[in-house]
Amino acid sequence: MSIENPDTWLLALRAALLLTAFVAFAWALFASRRDLARNFARLSTQHELALAEIQRLAVQLTELAAQVHQLSLPSPMISRPVEAPVPPPQPSVTPSGARGYEMAIRMARGGASIDEIVTSCGTTRAEARLLRRLHYAAGAHAA
Repeated sequence: MSIENPDTWLLALRAALLLTAFVAFAWALFASRRDLARNFARLSTQHELALAEIQRLAVQLTELAAQVHQLSLPSPMISRPVEAPVPPPQPSVTPSGARGYEMAIRMARGGASIDEIVTSCGTTRAEARLLRRLHYAAGAHAA
């Protein structure tokens, strides 16, 4: 094995290329780890700042809740009349439910609108729509 042998040169060239590739890979890995450490330190600082801000906001929220509670308590200096709750409006229903339906059927046969049936007879919109579908078609065919 002399230096003049082409196989020796080829083997030395391959070894040099492998060594260069290994050094480049090691340098890239080192740079990546350095960047990762910097990013971790930056994120850790941001995380600590965010936690401090959350704690500050929690204290502020507790103070605001106490203020709202104080505002909602009745003041001994001001006497407010207690208002009775307003009952929800009840639909107008005729004294006899059967008479209301009879009137709604007559109105549907006569071609009254759904709104007219609801306001006059106290039925729901769905009932008025159904009565109109059933009886308006029957009244139209009978005439």
